[in-house]
Amino acid sequence: MDAAAWQTFYVMVGGAAATLTGLIFVAVSLHTRSVMGGALHRDRAWSSIALLMSQLFVAIAVLVPTQSQLDLGLEVDLIALFWVYRTVWAAIRLGPSMRTADRPRARWQLEWLSWMVWLVALVAGGVAITGGNVVGFQLLALAMVGMFGFGIWSSWVLISEVPD
Repeated sequence: MDAAAWQTFYVMVGGAAATLTGLIFVAVSLHTRSVMGGALHRDRAWSSIALLMSQLFVAIAVLVPTQSQLDLGLEVDLIALFWVYRTVWAAIRLGPSMRTADRPRARWQLEWLSWMVWLVALVAGGVAITGGNVVGFQLLALAMVGMFGFGIWSSWVLISEVPD
């Protein structure tokens, strides 16, 4: 496995994650009271920032020179473990609010499906890298793209669906 071959990708990912984090702050600042006043929007804002920061942490981990594959895999595994925990927490704590929110059920289902795709790719990528499997970087790249998609979608929701 050659992390150096992925250097350009992760330099781009890290820069984009930092930029999108700023976009989330702009989206939240446009509707601060409404976002902070509702559990679902507040959680979406927090998780979007945490998601982008996680991407930045993954990019940093991949770019650390002379880091062992095992160390990199364990770092990705820790981030994946955090998001598995966070996903279960959100499903339990926010699930009832999602069912009563003023959004079509199909939209929530599509969001959860999209969320699960990148989460499974992140977990599988971390495990594969830890185990020395070359497919780990491809899975991790898929996870990163999915995380970006979700971050952008969340920014749009915070801008377009949160009342003034």
